[in-house]
Amino acid sequence: MKGFLIFLFSISSVFCWGQKIKILDSILKTPIENVNFKSAEIGISTNENGVVDISIFQKNDTVNISHLSYHSKKIIAGEISSIFYLSPRIKILPTIDFKGSKISVLSTQIIEEISPEERLLIPKSTAEILEGHLGITVQESQSGGGSPNFRGMEANRLLLVVDGIPLNNAIYRSGHLQASSTINPFFIQKIDLLSAPTSVAYGNGAMGGALLFHTKNNSLNENSAYFHQQYESSSNAVFLNFLTNYHNKKIAFTSGFSIKSVGNLKMGENRLHDYENWGKEPFATKGKEQLPTSYNQADFMHKIFYRANKTNFFILNTQYSTSTNISRFDKLNDIKNELAKYSDWYYGPQDRFLQSLKLLQNINNYVIDEMRTTLAFQNLNESRHKQKAGEDVFSNRFENVKVYDIAVDFVKKINNLNISYGVGNRYQTIDSKANKELNNILAYNTTRYPDGGSNVVDYFAYSQLKISLAKKLEMLIGARGNQNNLTANFNDSTFSFGRVNNKSFSFIKSALLAYKIGENTTIKASYYGGFRNPNIDDIGKVFSKNDKDVIVPNENLEPEYSDNLEVAINYKGRKFQLQIQLYKIKINNAISREYSTLNGVDSMLFDGELMRIQMNKNIESASIDGLSFYGKYSPTKRLSFIANCNYLKGEASENKPLAHIPPFNANLALNYTYLQHEFEFYGKYNAWKYAKYYDKEGVDNLEEATIDGSPMWYTINAHYSYKIDKTLTIGIGVENMMDVHYKTFASGISASGRNLILSLHSKF
Repeated sequence: MKGFLIFLFSISSVFCWGQKIKILDSILKTPIENVNFKSAEIGISTNENGVVDISIFQKNDTVNISHLSYHSKKIIAGEISSIFYLSPRIKILPTIDFKGSKISVLSTQIIEEISPEERLLIPKSTAEILEGHLGITVQESQSGGGSPNFRGMEANRLLLVVDGIPLNNAIYRSGHLQASSTINPFFIQKIDLLSAPTSVAYGNGAMGGALLFHTKNNSLNENSAYFHQQYESSSNAVFLNFLTNYHNKKIAFTSGFSIKSVGNLKMGENRLHDYENWGKEPFATKGKEQLPTSYNQADFMHKIFYRANKTNFFILNTQYSTSTNISRFDKLNDIKNELAKYSDWYYGPQDRFLQSLKLLQNINNYVIDEMRTTLAFQNLNESRHKQKAGEDVFSNRFENVKVYDIAVDFVKKINNLNISYGVGNRYQTIDSKANKELNNILAYNTTRYPDGGSNVVDYFAYSQLKISLAKKLEMLIGARGNQNNLTANFNDSTFSFGRVNNKSFSFIKSALLAYKIGENTTIKASYYGGFRNPNIDDIGKVFSKNDKDVIVPNENLEPEYSDNLEVAINYKGRKFQLQIQLYKIKINNAISREYSTLNGVDSMLFDGELMRIQMNKNIESASIDGLSFYGKYSPTKRLSFIANCNYLKGEASENKPLAHIPPFNANLALNYTYLQHEFEFYGKYNAWKYAKYYDKEGVDNLEEATIDGSPMWYTINAHYSYKIDKTLTIGIGVENMMDVHYKTFASGISASGRNLILSLHSKF
């Protein structure tokens, strides 16, 4: 009987194993956040109080305990005491983390956080990382692009932020925007997808959310280099990526470059939708191959981290991206009089240069605990080139945007109150040029934006208060004020005005309540305002999408606003995770394109054709209702099942369909890890988007869908990787196994058919 009781106790100790421990600095005796606990297959980190629950490990597992600024330790899980000390490194460059409340209690999900040596199959574009995650779909007008859509917010209504610097600029348009392609996937360490009070925290353009891209930093505990090669069969794409980290005493470096060569994209052949000719463009395809969709791209990144002393830390960040010409496939497939409308239509090299300098300071006085000062400069070049079939004249339009940012952010903690506040200024200049080329002779051409130059100046101030109302209840309230001044100069005598001035002031506010039910469940309820200032693309653009209508300037535009209501439920247990988001968005004073007149007439001659006149006006209101679901079940350490799905319903004024509303979509995945082997098997599904639910202004590109709309589609995909040793890993994947033909919603190009992916990753 005694032996049986001992046996029973042993078994129960295995199944009931669980322990919370606290990690402290061995010298200062202070809690250490983000200490990593990792066994051969799983890992977890300490919270802001230095506490972690290590019940995910078996008692006999060997656990590696590590932190960037402390010496690592290996220990048997069952031997870890409830209070555990780590010794700080003496000559290692410490990490400074600006712990403001901008993100701390926002409704956030981390799309991807993965170290460079663990990322095996690199997507062609950043948009491919985003696709299929909670609330996100992606539109493509050409290969090499990708316009993310989050909760029906796309292009200039969705804020993109890279390393704390907003990418959205004065010529971000309202339709579909491919700018995220200039962020190289290999350089990304993590992406935060934020809803809730993001406009207060991050400003202009965050109508319903923001995407925060964090590029890789020096790990600070090793000198290392990563080399990655990859091949994809559906486009004969070849990628070459390299990243290196180096540190010595007070200074550290991270450098990377990436080169990719992408051939013409092949569409799927299995037409489950029964539309035999859909996507088989008479003058733009050859069999399964879409012509021309090839391009090359090169990206560079360099970061310098310098610790001047115990309280001052500098980060110098340089990024550069450039490409070859990228053909606009959805234009090359246009037909006029049963012939190809264009012989050429392409974007010129898209260049993005970013230089930023950040100073992080620990001050700890009566007013400020931490301060972050950011100086940034961006220089962006893009161009459009087209030639109509049967004509000798080539039309060229060039745009240059320079963006100067200065911002100062502060954090102060007083008992249960966390205060973050800041001020800043953004100054932008826009230079637009154009010409027509015939036999190497240049002639006059209308510019896309004001030909006399434009500038936009923004001043802002914001504040957020995070208050602990009770042990399990937190509140975040905030407000932001933004003054926007826009000036556009027209030299072209076609218009009745020489200068356009637009001034606007926006004030928004937000409130969020977060209540923790037990150890694993949190409920968040929030109201938050969003805003977007009219920019040069709204006010100063002269443009025709279809050669039937031409958009002309309107200087009387006002900012558009959004009112957002959201309830989110988050559960994170040992084996099961759940996230449900229910939200409603009301867009007020929305900018919409409408027919209008100029100098009393409703048509004008533009690009050699008589076209109807349109203007952007503040006349539309709209509403979006949505539900997002994410679930993860891990019955064992090796096996996990993941599911997420998204449903949106959008309606403009007068019960008209709202643009940018994707159909219901879902993703299911199975992941399995065994020793050095990793398997992933997943499926993607999109429901029908019928023609009657497309917008009436043509933003959703109904002309690129079937006569009935966008058919339902699904794909089945698999990835496998094998870690040969500590320095070498190989990967193989097959995407769209059934070679299904489909187009993602609002896209002008057919998606990839069956795609074999081979990758090789080495660390040295």
